[in-house]
Amino acid sequence: MEFVEPRYFWLLAAVPFLVILWGVGLWHHQRVRARFGNLDNLDVVSRISWSGRGWFRGALFTASILAMVLGLAYPRMVSRELRPVPTPTDLVFMLDISPSMYARDMDPSRLGQAEEIIQRFILLKESQDRYGLVVFNWNSVVLSYLTSDPQSILLYFDYLNQQDEPELGSNMGAALTSALRVFDIDEQVNPGNAEKRRRILVLLSDGDDNAGELAEPLTEVAKREIKVYTFGLGSSNGAYVPVVMSGGVHGEVIKYITRSEGSRVISRSEDRTMRNIAERTGARFFRGENNAQVQQGIDEILVSGRPVAGYQANPVRRDLYFYFLSAAFICLVVGIFL
Repeated sequence: MEFVEPRYFWLLAAVPFLVILWGVGLWHHQRVRARFGNLDNLDVVSRISWSGRGWFRGALFTASILAMVLGLAYPRMVSRELRPVPTPTDLVFMLDISPSMYARDMDPSRLGQAEEIIQRFILLKESQDRYGLVVFNWNSVVLSYLTSDPQSILLYFDYLNQQDEPELGSNMGAALTSALRVFDIDEQVNPGNAEKRRRILVLLSDGDDNAGELAEPLTEVAKREIKVYTFGLGSSNGAYVPVVMSGGVHGEVIKYITRSEGSRVISRSEDRTMRNIAERTGARFFRGENNAQVQQGIDEILVSGRPVAGYQANPVRRDLYFYFLSAAFICLVVGIFL
Protein backbone atom coordinates (compact mmCIF):
# COMPACT_ATOMS: atom_id res chain seq x y z
CA MET A 1 0.00 0.00 0.00
CA GLU A 2 1.13 3.55 -0.71
CA PHE A 3 -0.12 6.99 0.29
CA VAL A 4 -0.29 9.74 -2.32
CA GLU A 5 -0.79 12.60 0.21
CA PRO A 6 1.29 11.67 3.29
CA ARG A 7 1.38 15.31 4.44
CA TYR A 8 -1.92 14.73 6.24
CA PHE A 9 -0.29 12.31 8.67
CA TRP A 10 0.55 15.21 11.03
CA LEU A 11 -3.12 15.18 12.03
CA LEU A 12 -2.49 11.87 13.79
CA ALA A 13 -0.49 13.77 16.41
CA ALA A 14 -3.78 15.20 17.74
CA VAL A 15 -5.27 11.75 18.38
CA PRO A 16 -3.42 11.06 21.72
CA PHE A 17 -4.54 14.45 23.12
CA LEU A 18 -8.17 13.72 22.12
CA VAL A 19 -7.95 10.31 23.81
CA ILE A 20 -6.59 11.91 27.00
CA LEU A 21 -9.35 14.54 26.99
CA TRP A 22 -11.96 11.84 26.45
CA GLY A 23 -10.51 9.81 29.33
CA VAL A 24 -10.54 12.85 31.63
CA GLY A 25 -14.15 13.46 30.72
CA LEU A 26 -15.09 9.86 31.52
CA TRP A 27 -13.21 10.03 34.82
CA HIS A 28 -15.09 13.19 35.79
CA HIS A 29 -18.35 11.55 34.74
CA GLN A 30 -17.64 8.57 37.00
CA ARG A 31 -16.91 10.86 39.94
CA VAL A 32 -20.24 12.65 39.49
CA ARG A 33 -22.06 9.31 39.35
CA ALA A 34 -20.32 8.13 42.50
CA ARG A 35 -21.87 10.98 44.46
CA PHE A 36 -25.31 9.41 44.01
CA GLY A 37 -24.20 6.33 45.94
CA ASN A 38 -26.16 3.26 44.85
CA LEU A 39 -27.13 3.92 41.22
CA ASP A 40 -29.52 0.95 41.21
CA ASN A 41 -32.02 3.11 43.06
CA LEU A 42 -32.30 5.35 39.97
CA ASP A 43 -33.45 2.52 37.63
CA VAL A 44 -37.09 3.42 38.40
CA VAL A 45 -36.74 6.95 37.02
CA SER A 46 -33.85 6.70 34.54
CA ARG A 47 -31.96 4.12 32.50
CA ILE A 48 -28.35 3.85 33.59
CA SER A 49 -25.92 2.81 30.86
CA TRP A 50 -23.23 0.20 31.41
CA SER A 51 -19.88 1.50 32.59
CA GLY A 52 -17.94 0.56 29.45
CA ARG A 53 -20.22 2.52 27.10
CA GLY A 54 -18.13 5.67 27.30
CA TRP A 55 -14.88 3.85 26.52
CA PHE A 56 -16.52 2.00 23.63
CA ARG A 57 -17.84 5.27 22.15
CA GLY A 58 -14.41 6.81 22.60
CA ALA A 59 -12.83 3.90 20.71
CA LEU A 60 -15.33 4.39 17.87
CA PHE A 61 -14.65 8.13 17.63
CA THR A 62 -10.90 7.52 17.73
CA ALA A 63 -11.19 4.90 14.98
CA SER A 64 -13.29 7.36 12.97
CA ILE A 65 -10.61 10.06 13.23
CA LEU A 66 -7.84 7.61 12.31
CA ALA A 67 -9.80 6.36 9.27
CA MET A 68 -10.51 9.94 8.12
CA VAL A 69 -6.84 10.91 8.35
CA LEU A 70 -5.81 7.80 6.43
CA GLY A 71 -8.49 8.53 3.83
CA LEU A 72 -7.18 12.07 3.39
CA ALA A 73 -3.71 10.63 2.81
CA TYR A 74 -5.14 8.96 -0.36
CA PRO A 75 -4.17 5.29 0.16
CA ARG A 76 -3.69 3.07 -2.88
CA MET A 77 -3.09 -0.64 -3.23
CA VAL A 78 -0.20 -1.39 -5.57
CA SER A 79 -0.02 -4.76 -7.31
CA ARG A 80 1.94 -6.13 -10.24
CA GLU A 81 0.26 -7.24 -13.44
CA LEU A 82 2.20 -9.42 -15.85
CA ARG A 83 1.61 -8.38 -19.45
CA PRO A 84 2.84 -10.58 -22.30
CA VAL A 85 5.27 -8.82 -24.63
CA PRO A 86 4.60 -9.87 -28.26
CA THR A 87 7.52 -10.77 -30.49
CA PRO A 88 8.31 -7.93 -32.93
CA THR A 89 7.24 -8.85 -36.46
CA ASP A 90 8.76 -7.97 -39.81
CA LEU A 91 6.11 -8.35 -42.50
CA VAL A 92 6.56 -7.95 -46.26
CA PHE A 93 3.50 -7.61 -48.50
CA MET A 94 3.81 -9.11 -51.97
CA LEU A 95 1.19 -7.36 -54.08
CA ASP A 96 0.25 -8.63 -57.52
CA ILE A 97 -0.16 -5.75 -60.01
CA SER A 98 -0.60 -7.78 -63.18
CA PRO A 99 -3.51 -6.81 -65.52
CA SER A 100 -5.84 -9.46 -64.05
CA MET A 101 -5.65 -7.63 -60.68
CA TYR A 102 -7.38 -4.67 -62.35
CA ALA A 103 -10.39 -6.86 -63.14
CA ARG A 104 -13.60 -5.49 -61.64
CA ASP A 105 -15.34 -8.52 -60.21
CA MET A 106 -14.59 -6.97 -56.80
CA ASP A 107 -15.29 -3.45 -55.61
CA PRO A 108 -13.56 -1.34 -56.85
CA SER A 109 -11.24 -3.99 -58.32
CA ARG A 110 -9.10 -6.90 -57.20
CA LEU A 111 -6.19 -4.53 -56.70
CA GLY A 112 -8.38 -2.11 -54.73
CA GLN A 113 -9.54 -4.92 -52.46
CA ALA A 114 -5.93 -6.02 -51.88
CA GLU A 115 -4.99 -2.46 -50.95
CA GLU A 116 -7.83 -2.32 -48.43
CA ILE A 117 -6.54 -5.51 -46.79
CA ILE A 118 -3.06 -3.99 -46.48
CA GLN A 119 -4.58 -0.86 -44.94
CA ARG A 120 -6.29 -3.01 -42.31
CA PHE A 121 -2.92 -4.55 -41.46
CA ILE A 122 -1.44 -1.08 -41.05
CA LEU A 123 -4.25 0.04 -38.74
CA LEU A 124 -3.65 -2.93 -36.40
CA LYS A 125 0.14 -2.75 -36.49
CA GLU A 126 2.06 -2.93 -33.19
CA SER A 127 4.52 -0.10 -32.62
CA GLN A 128 7.56 -2.41 -32.75
CA ASP A 129 6.50 -4.07 -36.02
CA ARG A 130 7.94 -3.16 -39.42
CA TYR A 131 6.32 -3.52 -42.84
CA GLY A 132 7.69 -3.67 -46.36
CA LEU A 133 6.11 -3.77 -49.83
CA VAL A 134 7.03 -5.73 -52.96
CA VAL A 135 4.94 -5.45 -56.14
CA PHE A 136 5.17 -7.86 -59.03
CA ASN A 137 3.91 -8.66 -62.50
CA TRP A 138 6.39 -10.38 -64.83
CA ASN A 139 9.13 -8.82 -62.72
CA SER A 140 9.18 -7.70 -59.10
CA VAL A 141 10.15 -4.40 -57.50
CA VAL A 142 10.78 -3.51 -53.86
CA LEU A 143 8.79 -0.32 -53.29
CA SER A 144 9.36 -0.12 -49.55
CA TYR A 145 11.98 -1.80 -47.39
CA LEU A 146 11.16 -2.60 -43.78
CA THR A 147 9.91 0.48 -41.94
CA SER A 148 8.19 1.07 -38.62
CA ASP A 149 6.15 3.86 -40.28
CA PRO A 150 4.27 2.01 -43.04
CA GLN A 151 2.06 4.99 -43.85
CA SER A 152 4.51 5.62 -46.70
CA ILE A 153 3.21 2.42 -48.31
CA LEU A 154 -0.13 4.12 -48.86
CA LEU A 155 1.55 6.69 -51.09
CA TYR A 156 2.45 3.95 -53.56
CA PHE A 157 -1.22 2.98 -53.84
CA ASP A 158 -1.97 6.34 -55.45
CA TYR A 159 0.68 5.59 -58.07
CA LEU A 160 -0.62 2.06 -58.71
CA ASN A 161 -4.22 3.23 -58.99
CA GLN A 162 -3.28 5.71 -61.71
CA GLN A 163 -1.72 3.12 -64.02
CA ASP A 164 -3.41 3.18 -67.42
CA GLU A 165 -1.53 0.25 -68.99
CA PRO A 166 -0.48 -2.45 -66.48
CA GLU A 167 2.36 -4.69 -67.64
CA LEU A 168 1.54 -8.27 -68.59
CA GLY A 169 2.64 -11.35 -66.66
CA SER A 170 2.58 -12.68 -63.10
CA ASN A 171 5.74 -14.07 -61.49
CA MET A 172 5.26 -15.17 -57.88
CA GLY A 173 8.77 -16.63 -57.80
CA ALA A 174 10.24 -13.20 -58.48
CA ALA A 175 8.10 -11.74 -55.68
CA LEU A 176 9.41 -14.30 -53.18
CA THR A 177 12.99 -13.61 -54.27
CA SER A 178 12.57 -9.87 -53.75
CA ALA A 179 10.91 -10.40 -50.37
CA LEU A 180 13.84 -12.56 -49.23
CA ARG A 181 16.20 -9.84 -50.41
CA VAL A 182 14.37 -7.36 -48.16
CA PHE A 183 15.11 -9.60 -45.16
CA ASP A 184 18.72 -10.17 -46.26
CA ILE A 185 19.43 -6.45 -46.57
CA ASP A 186 17.93 -5.83 -43.15
CA GLU A 187 20.13 -8.56 -41.69
CA GLN A 188 23.20 -6.88 -43.18
CA VAL A 189 22.25 -3.55 -41.62
CA ASN A 190 21.04 -5.03 -38.31
CA PRO A 191 22.85 -8.34 -37.64
CA GLY A 192 20.95 -10.68 -35.36
CA ASN A 193 17.47 -9.45 -36.25
CA ALA A 194 16.58 -12.85 -37.69
CA GLU A 195 16.79 -14.36 -34.20
CA LYS A 196 15.10 -11.48 -32.38
CA ARG A 197 12.21 -10.78 -34.74
CA ARG A 198 9.47 -12.84 -36.36
CA ARG A 199 9.38 -12.73 -40.17
CA ILE A 200 6.20 -13.13 -42.18
CA LEU A 201 5.29 -12.83 -45.87
CA VAL A 202 1.80 -11.92 -47.08
CA LEU A 203 0.93 -12.66 -50.70
CA LEU A 204 -2.07 -10.89 -52.27
CA SER A 205 -2.94 -12.16 -55.72
CA ASP A 206 -5.67 -13.73 -57.84
CA GLY A 207 -3.52 -16.85 -58.15
CA ASP A 208 -2.21 -16.54 -61.72
CA ASP A 209 1.47 -17.50 -62.03
CA ASN A 210 2.56 -17.94 -65.64
CA ALA A 211 6.34 -17.59 -65.17
CA GLY A 212 7.05 -21.04 -63.71
CA GLU A 213 9.82 -19.76 -61.42
CA LEU A 214 8.15 -20.50 -58.09
CA ALA A 215 9.74 -23.78 -56.99
CA GLU A 216 13.25 -22.62 -56.06
CA PRO A 217 12.41 -19.47 -54.05
CA LEU A 218 9.53 -21.30 -52.35
CA THR A 219 11.95 -24.02 -51.23
CA GLU A 220 14.28 -21.34 -49.84
CA VAL A 221 11.42 -19.67 -47.97
CA ALA A 222 10.37 -22.98 -46.44
CA LYS A 223 14.00 -23.74 -45.52
CA ARG A 224 14.23 -20.46 -43.60
CA GLU A 225 10.94 -21.32 -41.84
CA ILE A 226 9.27 -18.11 -43.04
CA LYS A 227 5.50 -18.43 -43.26
CA VAL A 228 3.73 -17.12 -46.36
CA TYR A 229 0.09 -16.24 -45.70
CA THR A 230 -1.91 -15.89 -48.90
CA PHE A 231 -5.05 -13.87 -49.65
CA GLY A 232 -6.89 -14.83 -52.81
CA LEU A 233 -8.62 -12.12 -54.83
CA GLY A 234 -11.21 -12.51 -57.56
CA SER A 235 -14.40 -14.48 -57.99
CA SER A 236 -15.17 -17.90 -59.42
CA ASN A 237 -17.26 -16.27 -62.17
CA GLY A 238 -14.30 -14.14 -63.17
CA ALA A 239 -14.09 -10.89 -65.10
CA TYR A 240 -12.53 -9.47 -68.26
CA VAL A 241 -8.87 -8.42 -67.99
CA PRO A 242 -8.24 -4.75 -68.83
CA VAL A 243 -4.95 -3.74 -70.48
CA VAL A 244 -5.72 -0.12 -71.37
CA MET A 245 -7.69 2.18 -69.08
CA SER A 246 -8.45 5.87 -68.91
CA GLY A 247 -8.00 7.41 -65.46
CA GLY A 248 -6.52 4.39 -63.74
CA VAL A 249 -8.23 1.71 -61.70
CA HIS A 250 -11.41 3.76 -61.23
CA GLY A 251 -11.56 4.99 -64.80
CA GLU A 252 -13.06 3.67 -68.00
CA VAL A 253 -11.66 0.49 -69.56
CA ILE A 254 -10.67 1.12 -73.16
CA LYS A 255 -9.25 -2.26 -74.10
CA TYR A 256 -9.41 -5.81 -72.74
CA ILE A 257 -7.11 -8.79 -73.37
CA THR A 258 -8.56 -10.81 -76.22
CA ARG A 259 -7.83 -14.15 -77.84
CA SER A 260 -6.74 -14.51 -81.45
CA GLU A 261 -10.33 -14.98 -82.59
CA GLY A 262 -11.34 -11.77 -80.86
CA SER A 263 -13.14 -13.03 -77.72
CA ARG A 264 -12.25 -11.46 -74.42
CA VAL A 265 -10.17 -13.41 -71.89
CA ILE A 266 -11.91 -14.05 -68.58
CA SER A 267 -9.71 -14.23 -65.47
CA ARG A 268 -11.00 -16.35 -62.57
CA SER A 269 -9.53 -16.78 -59.12
CA GLU A 270 -7.02 -19.62 -58.92
CA ASP A 271 -6.73 -20.97 -55.39
CA ARG A 272 -4.52 -24.00 -55.99
CA THR A 273 -1.19 -22.20 -56.23
CA MET A 274 -2.01 -19.87 -53.36
CA ARG A 275 -3.05 -22.77 -51.10
CA ASN A 276 0.08 -24.71 -52.01
CA ILE A 277 2.36 -21.80 -51.11
CA ALA A 278 0.65 -21.35 -47.73
CA GLU A 279 0.69 -25.07 -46.90
CA ARG A 280 4.34 -25.50 -47.89
CA THR A 281 5.38 -22.81 -45.42
CA GLY A 282 3.06 -23.76 -42.54
CA ALA A 283 0.70 -20.83 -43.08
CA ARG A 284 -2.91 -20.53 -44.29
CA PHE A 285 -4.91 -19.33 -47.28
CA PHE A 286 -7.78 -16.84 -46.93
CA ARG A 287 -10.40 -15.60 -49.37
CA GLY A 288 -9.99 -11.87 -49.95
CA GLU A 289 -13.66 -11.16 -50.67
CA ASN A 290 -14.78 -12.78 -47.40
CA ASN A 291 -14.54 -10.11 -44.71
CA ALA A 292 -14.70 -12.67 -41.88
CA GLN A 293 -11.84 -14.68 -43.39
CA VAL A 294 -9.76 -11.55 -43.94
CA GLN A 295 -10.23 -10.51 -40.30
CA GLN A 296 -9.42 -14.06 -39.17
CA GLY A 297 -6.22 -13.97 -41.19
CA ILE A 298 -5.16 -10.59 -39.81
CA ASP A 299 -5.86 -11.74 -36.24
CA GLU A 300 -3.85 -14.92 -36.75
CA ILE A 301 -0.88 -13.05 -38.19
CA LEU A 302 -0.83 -10.10 -35.79
CA VAL A 303 -2.39 -11.51 -32.60
CA SER A 304 -3.13 -15.18 -31.99
CA GLY A 305 -0.28 -16.57 -34.07
CA ARG A 306 2.31 -14.18 -32.67
CA PRO A 307 4.67 -15.83 -30.13
CA VAL A 308 5.36 -14.16 -26.78
CA ALA A 309 8.86 -12.74 -26.36
CA GLY A 310 8.52 -12.36 -22.57
CA TYR A 311 6.47 -10.74 -19.85
CA GLN A 312 6.50 -7.20 -18.51
CA ALA A 313 5.46 -6.39 -14.95
CA ASN A 314 3.27 -3.29 -14.86
CA PRO A 315 2.16 -1.64 -11.58
CA VAL A 316 -1.60 -1.56 -11.08
CA ARG A 317 -2.90 0.96 -8.52
CA ARG A 318 -6.30 0.76 -6.88
CA ASP A 319 -7.67 3.66 -4.82
CA LEU A 320 -8.69 2.75 -1.26
CA TYR A 321 -9.64 6.14 0.24
CA PHE A 322 -13.35 5.42 -0.25
CA TYR A 323 -13.17 2.41 2.09
CA PHE A 324 -11.39 4.39 4.82
CA LEU A 325 -13.85 7.28 4.61
CA SER A 326 -16.79 4.85 4.65
CA ALA A 327 -15.39 3.15 7.76
CA ALA A 328 -14.95 6.56 9.41
CA PHE A 329 -18.57 7.46 8.67
CA ILE A 330 -19.89 4.16 10.03
CA CYS A 331 -17.84 4.45 13.26
CA LEU A 332 -19.05 8.05 13.70
CA VAL A 333 -22.73 7.17 13.22
CA VAL A 334 -22.56 4.15 15.55
CA GLY A 335 -20.76 6.23 18.19
CA ILE A 336 -23.39 8.96 18.04
CA PHE A 337 -26.45 6.69 18.31
CA LEU A 338 -24.94 4.15 20.71
